[in-house]
Amino acid sequence: AREWSAATLTTLNKLDQGSTVDYVQTLRAFLAHNGRADATAAALNIHRHTLRYRMTQIETALERDLDDTTVRSELWIALQLSQD
Repeated sequence: AREWSAATLTTLNKLDQGSTVDYVQTLRAFLAHNGRADATAAALNIHRHTLRYRMTQIETALERDLDDTTVRSELWIALQLSQD
């Protein structure tokens, strides 16, 4: 399961490298707030347009649609496994 998690998050971790933005944390907050942009932006203390830009970057990197609840569930599980 941990290998799957690492493989799932590889491109997102690469996106984080050399960036001042923590995309993994952004995704984690987005999923924790059930995809609600305003709540996520407030939790991250960023503007909602900044969040929208970050989420576009994340979707592009992962090549996944974050509007899909199955994708969100898979990513949440991958993030949980990567914490341990």
